[in-house]
Amino acid sequence: MGIVKRFPKSWRVDVIVLRNGGRDPKGNPRPDEQISLTDCLIGPRLMNDPVDHSDVSAAEVFLYRDPDPNFRFLTTDRVRVPAGARMSGDWSVDGRPKEWPIGVEVGLVGT
Repeated sequence: MGIVKRFPKSWRVDVIVLRNGGRDPKGNPRPDEQISLTDCLIGPRLMNDPVDHSDVSAAEVFLYRDPDPNFRFLTTDRVRVPAGARMSGDWSVDGRPKEWPIGVEVGLVGT
């Protein structure tokens, strides 16, 4: 069992991963591939740097998902969270996704 399944179903959201389709043999861009993913958690994480002397905290957004041997996030992926869901909108993967035995953690940045 992964980490996301431990949270209430009402906290989870289905997202669409937009993956670059590459280019055809003539160099023209292909449409993005749209991959539907279910049961994701998305939310901000508040971080305070202990050596930072500012009173301002930095908030980052992360997506969490249980392990899936058939899917891996890429650093070039974009994530679409549907309207009405928490943190709705389009996001880009920020940095390398972190894979753990109980799930994956993906940093997101607004596009």
